[in-house]
Amino acid sequence: MEKAKANAREWHVHKALPEDLAMIAEIERITFHKPWSLESIESFYYKKTSDIYVWRDRNKISGYIMAEHILEQGELQRIAIVPFIRKMGIGTLLLQEFRERYRKMGVETIYLEVRESNQAARNFYKKSGFEEYGRRPKYYSDPMEDAILMFWDDPDPIHSLPVESGETSTYNDSGKEEETMICNVCGNKIDEKTDFIEVKKEWGYFSNKDTEIHEFKICERCYDRIVKQFEISPKVTEKSEVLS
Repeated sequence: MEKAKANAREWHVHKALPEDLAMIAEIERITFHKPWSLESIESFYYKKTSDIYVWRDRNKISGYIMAEHILEQGELQRIAIVPFIRKMGIGTLLLQEFRERYRKMGVETIYLEVRESNQAARNFYKKSGFEEYGRRPKYYSDPMEDAILMFWDDPDPIHSLPVESGETSTYNDSGKEEETMICNVCGNKIDEKTDFIEVKKEWGYFSNKDTEIHEFKICERCYDRIVKQFEISPKVTEKSEVLS
């Protein structure tokens, strides 16, 4: 029985194609009180760290999942099934297949947020192995409401290979070597219009990495995604510039 379910998941679940986005936007419109626009979905689709999986049956899309991943962490953003086939187990199969594919990519933990009053969704996620671990007060608006934070941990993680370096070498027209900076998280080039954070850490005696020096760069977009998972937000202060 479980093998049949796995085969059904693999058969029906596919990565979304550009031509699928209009149908995803329509399902979004009839599902959510505040739906994402087609433009927002397109913007999400083309982000390097984003994934959209669809449940396709006879060339028709019946549901979808939107998620993002950075290194070993993923975040489930949206999941929806067309109304007339809900409560048929398709949402569960879609979520299971998405989770399995993320697991094979090296994602070990998946996070999500849900309205406190959405007990049906909370029960659905709990049934699928997610656990509640906290809340964000007044996170939602219209109406204002707390968000319940949930997570799923892979019980048998598949570790992905680490990124070796945040720098690569390129050469200009005269053959001189130039340094190209790369974000260690998303792999995108950091150009002069991209801000980033740079970390260089020499590990000490009490660390398992004693004498090792670790260096990496993270672009602003990936930094914003990572700090969303922090239990305590980073301290932020405004710099006062003195003009002379």
